[in-house]
Amino acid sequence: MAILIGFGALAGVLAAGWTPVLGVQLQGGVEVLLRPTSPADDEQLDRAIEIIRSRVDALGVAEPDITRQGEQVVIQLPGVKDKQRAVDLVGQTAELRFRPVLHTFNPFDEAEFGSAEQFANAYNGSLQPESTEDAVEDIELEQVPAFTLSEDDVADSAVVLPGRGEPVGYVLGPAELTGEAVAEAAATFNNEWVVNVDLTDEGSVGFDAMAARYFGQQIAIVLDGVVESAPAIRATEFEGRAVISGTFGEEEARDLAVALRFGALPVEFEQDDVRTVSATLGEGTLRAGVIAGIVGLILVGVYMLAYYRLLGVVAIMSLAISGSVLWSLISWLGESRGLALTLAGTTGIIVSIGVQVDSNIVYYERIKEEVRRGRAVRSAADASFKAAFSTIVWADLASLIGAGVLYQLTTGTVRGFALYLGLATLIDLAVSYFFMRPLVVFVARKLVAERPRRLGVSPREPDLPVAVPTGGSL
Repeated sequence: MAILIGFGALAGVLAAGWTPVLGVQLQGGVEVLLRPTSPADDEQLDRAIEIIRSRVDALGVAEPDITRQGEQVVIQLPGVKDKQRAVDLVGQTAELRFRPVLHTFNPFDEAEFGSAEQFANAYNGSLQPESTEDAVEDIELEQVPAFTLSEDDVADSAVVLPGRGEPVGYVLGPAELTGEAVAEAAATFNNEWVVNVDLTDEGSVGFDAMAARYFGQQIAIVLDGVVESAPAIRATEFEGRAVISGTFGEEEARDLAVALRFGALPVEFEQDDVRTVSATLGEGTLRAGVIAGIVGLILVGVYMLAYYRLLGVVAIMSLAISGSVLWSLISWLGESRGLALTLAGTTGIIVSIGVQVDSNIVYYERIKEEVRRGRAVRSAADASFKAAFSTIVWADLASLIGAGVLYQLTTGTVRGFALYLGLATLIDLAVSYFFMRPLVVFVARKLVAERPRRLGVSPREPDLPVAVPTGGSL
């Protein structure tokens, strides 16, 4: 039954075309290093990491690794197809803002660009009448078209910003709402891609007030100095739910939903470095790991065969069953949950080989000990398992506790190591009970009988009689 389950599961995943999803060290990807532009405390950095992890999860990246190294945040994204899109999205730091569109223009037309700048400065001057003349004079002195700089992008002033992925510039009024008004956002397809937005209770009141003021006009959704979208307001009340529509592609709709859902980071970061891990390097690492694993398995197999003879064959078959189940489980988790096999995860699997071989050795040594005491091989195989399995359970429990603690208290690649070590240990318990025991008993009864040398053990030699003198004369 165990053989059918193990190899049946393997055949099933192979037939379905499922294979393990590989991490960045094994399949290549991109690594981004972010550094705060100003000092940040631990709470701000931890919150930033949570938001970045949520953004990455929303991208559908399998097994991302997001860690802190001092104040630096290290983000590893395996198998990302559009690397620049991922890098841009995870590093956005500005506050999400809703601003009314005052004017649109062609940013490639210098005259229109200059007029847009004058319009924005005049608008800001109207907010502060005493500085109107000075503002107009400044515009005439330095007529160099440019979008509003990040340091000048303040919430209560008009700004000139570009649109994302479109040749349109926007003059935008002061911010009416921030990303705190958004509770949830999701991209859906209904004849066209749209973004459904759920608002908070307070955000709903503010959004309806904004909609009443700017009914029929465009409201720009701004993040990191770029207009993500500028939908027109078509109602004055939304009752806590809004739908943003437009000529969205799937990626555009999903990116907008991510921006709305997770807003901005509490810390402003700059990209310290962006490294691309090539697929070739990942393949080389994977090849080296596979070769090392195969060599290790061969050495273990040779040792078990030389020392335990027929029982060594059982040990090798047990490893084969465990490997089939583990491969099937990893493939299924990669397909259904996006769980990736990282380099640290493969280390956990290799360590688990020792755990599984130890389980065999515990049982085999118990059998050999009973045989040396003069017990029949058949009887020893049956009687030894209960005590041996108790030892196996306690030993595996220690591994499970260690794996559980590592998984709960760590992040990143260490969690991958702990997860796969824990999975392999649980599989070992099942294989030991349902496969190893019945096969050892079969071997002992059918193939060994009373020839213990086939188990690599010499039976105890019978005690020789001691000659005692009975009499005589000197």
